Amino acid sequence: MKNRFKILLSVLFCSVCMFPAFAQQDYSIAKINPALLEGADAVIRFSETQWEILSKAEARSKVRIAVTILNERGEEKYNSFQVGYDKFTKITDISGNLYDASGKSVKKLRANEIADFGQGDGADDITDSRMKSADFGRKSYPYPYTVEFSYETRDRNMMFYPRWMPASNPKASVELSRFVIKAPAGFVFRYKEYNGAPKVVITKNVDNADLYEWQMAQQPVEKKDDMYPLPLTDRIPMVIAAPAEFEIQDYKGNFNSWEDLSRFYYTLNAGRDKLPPATIAEIDKLVKDAKTDHEKIRLVYKWMQARSRYVSIQLGIGGWQTIDALTVAGKGYGDCKALTNFTIAALKQAGIPAYAALIRSGREASMMEDFPSSQFNHVIACALAGKDTLWLECTSQKVQPNFMGTFTGGRSALLVMPQGGRLVRTPDYKAAQNTRTSRVRVNLEQTGTGQIETQVLYTGLQQELRSAVLHGINKEEQKKWLMQQINLPSMDLLRFELSESMAGEPEVTEKLSMNVRNCATKTGTRLFVKPSLMARSFELPADTDRATDFYLPHSAYNFTDVDTIAYTIPADYALETSLPAFKIESTFGLYEMKSSLLNNQLVCWRKVVINGGRYPSKDFAAWVDFLKKIRKADRAQVVFVEKKT
Repeated sequence: MKNRFKILLSVLFCSVCMFPAFAQQDYSIAKINPALLEGADAVIRFSETQWEILSKAEARSKVRIAVTILNERGEEKYNSFQVGYDKFTKITDISGNLYDASGKSVKKLRANEIADFGQGDGADDITDSRMKSADFGRKSYPYPYTVEFSYETRDRNMMFYPRWMPASNPKASVELSRFVIKAPAGFVFRYKEYNGAPKVVITKNVDNADLYEWQMAQQPVEKKDDMYPLPLTDRIPMVIAAPAEFEIQDYKGNFNSWEDLSRFYYTLNAGRDKLPPATIAEIDKLVKDAKTDHEKIRLVYKWMQARSRYVSIQLGIGGWQTIDALTVAGKGYGDCKALTNFTIAALKQAGIPAYAALIRSGREASMMEDFPSSQFNHVIACALAGKDTLWLECTSQKVQPNFMGTFTGGRSALLVMPQGGRLVRTPDYKAAQNTRTSRVRVNLEQTGTGQIETQVLYTGLQQELRSAVLHGINKEEQKKWLMQQINLPSMDLLRFELSESMAGEPEVTEKLSMNVRNCATKTGTRLFVKPSLMARSFELPADTDRATDFYLPHSAYNFTDVDTIAYTIPADYALETSLPAFKIESTFGLYEMKSSLLNNQLVCWRKVVINGGRYPSKDFAAWVDFLKKIRKADRAQVVFVEKKT
């Protein structure tokens, strides 16, 4: 399903759209309003999507975009285009043109310059989807220049209607963008405007068809970068459209409610959960001694992970109809739909009720819960153990049961049930669950050089990156990555070890041995020692003014760090300053530091708790103040002076 959704998002939901039948326009840069050039990498001169609904089963789209590219960053984004197609979508026309700064035509795309290739990424992709792609070459033309692309498609998958996002790129201004839906008179479909998108204008054309039009013009880029932008779905003007009723092949459905969407998906995949006798016997043997439903779920999940692997398979009805469990049992592979269906079938054989759940995966991914429509790109399993719910990511051979992480955690999922499902919430990960607990021992020399031994335990969302490093790259690459993460001057990484605990909640332990020159600063007879050595640092925003809400992403800002660092101070040095102690409390979290000195052992303890989420603009000054206080506390130093002899 994942690759299918990538294609649909790039083709049908694209906000930068083209249309080949328009008259030639003047693309001279001199015609651009100077306000649209300020801070922009590109100017969208003209963008239009026309979606013509022919029936419940078929539509035609005409799309066109013209973009003036101002620099290399704009070229990276807009110099090329891709159009996906499959047995449900046929490309009937495609073209491209390039114009110089004066608007003069320089080049037209020839048919042999438009590549056509399968969507599979390699051996682990099986798909009937294809892609047409074209570009004019990078750094081949002097800036500014304008590219114009257009195409037309015929669509027989009416589960998906276009989404219009005219200003989705913060560094591209918009001269004119239009979204037009044409429907037979009285034809019912659904749409909704978000985040200040213009209201629809409804008219009739000469053949009595209904025309729905949205338009945006003269939209400059934001004047300054936003360190804490709201999620895209909360800040970008957009229009979402979806069918009321639709037909695809021999299936009929409607998306008027989440229950309806769930019922359609269930019907599409009903009867595909039969298991072969040998697999049934294997499952019965696996769980016969299990004492609880929780134990059964964990046994079945680990068994499934050990005997199957993920392969992206995008065949059938829009990539939505799963490969049956018999085939997965025999082949040992499947996509997210197939592996989830197979796991649910195995759980049911073990006496555990379980359901597929449609979800939008990806870091900080979100959906419009008030607009039932196909906004999903992934399927996971939901198993019930009495009153408890265990979520299972069936495409991973490593993930622990009930750990969703940044990929699918903390968001709505649609349960697929025979009588229609409902939106439910996957596990959230609060600051107390996403921990980094470090113990650092530093043997400090008189020169300021330190021999450092660290052991750090990562849990929750904080362990994800290191788990990926542990499983994804070799030891040499791991060392290079770790050295990039350690913010210490003149550091030699002597030894390191990454290990993972597979019992209970996922954990990764990191052990490091280092030699660090200038670990403490030596000035004359004094040593300046930093209690917050190796602690996480915080960047301050350049501007403290804020007119809109700001967002601290849960994936990055919901955490608890606890650092304990023990310095062995050279015996011939004595404490000259007081020992630092801080406690800073805020709506956004907590900061504490304590320190003690016994004999020549300086022990510093530091705790930081940050609570992510969306905050009103009036709280921004308080957030900046909180960061400033943390940074000031982290700059505290303990000074030792050489003892007089």
